Amino acid sequence: MSSMTKASTAPAPEGAERTPTLSELCGDAAKHVAQARGALFSERADTDGALDHLDRAIFLLQRVSAHGRAMGLTGSRAKLRSA
Repeated sequence: MSSMTKASTAPAPEGAERTPTLSELCGDAAKHVAQARGALFSERADTDGALDHLDRAIFLLQRVSAHGRAMGLTGSRAKLRSA
């Protein structure tokens, strides 16, 4: 989960974690899905590794969804913004 706790370029209090941007969360989720696919379709299929990557991708996408809900982007407003 290193991508979720990487350091910020913006100043942050000593020892505080920076909240990743939505694009970082989506990008990290996409990377985990790709890694899961690679784990499944390699010469030695690694189902445990694939499941771990998929779990991480789901966690990241849940954070994106929570952010959308916090911003009030639900229902028809969310559909309009994503079009």
